[in-house]
Amino acid sequence: MPPSHAVRGLRRAELITIDPEAAVRFHRALLDWLVLPSEEGIDCWVGERRCAVVREPGDGERPGWSLVFAGSADDDLLRGPAGTCATTAKGRVQHGPWAPKPRRGEPCWVELCTEDADEADAFWSERLNWSATRNSADTTYSVEDRPIASRAARPELGDRAAWSCYFVVTDLDRAAEQVRELGGSLLGRFEHPVVGEAVLIADLEGAVCALTGKTESWGG
Repeated sequence: MPPSHAVRGLRRAELITIDPEAAVRFHRALLDWLVLPSEEGIDCWVGERRCAVVREPGDGERPGWSLVFAGSADDDLLRGPAGTCATTAKGRVQHGPWAPKPRRGEPCWVELCTEDADEADAFWSERLNWSATRNSADTTYSVEDRPIASRAARPELGDRAAWSCYFVVTDLDRAAEQVRELGGSLLGRFEHPVVGEAVLIADLEGAVCALTGKTESWGG
């Protein structure tokens, strides 16, 4: 069932991996996280806000980034078109247009990467109570005229559809160099219609996220 009110942002991102310690070393060096062990796995913090959890996969979970949206009345796993998944959770939004300004290492945008435009827009806008505005080949999802997320086709991902998280860096060129130095891969550099210039990256296990230097607010 759709939530009784709109989901207004992100609770946290989760990196599901068979080697949490290696994943933490990579992302901590890149994003300057404070990392602490927890019952869930390894918590990753920027200041007083938890931005990510790195953990091993549960039954049936595939490795990679997964998003946990906040503001739902119940914890729920949503399975969308083309194999896309996300979780809704009770609790306060930590990252979004009503949250404080994103800092280095924090999420600043989320994007649904899929070519299945019509079904994806219908499913996620209904389940999360978002307004969907189609812009050519892309879609912006909003709440009360504030952009929350977007949908776009990303050829760099091939035929895999997934939610992707954008993290803030202070120097995009230097961050791209660090990705290579740490053993990761640069999948593409592009001008994003919401956050500006961005780099799509993969860590040592192939988990994909994006980096951007725009930090004025959620969505740049």
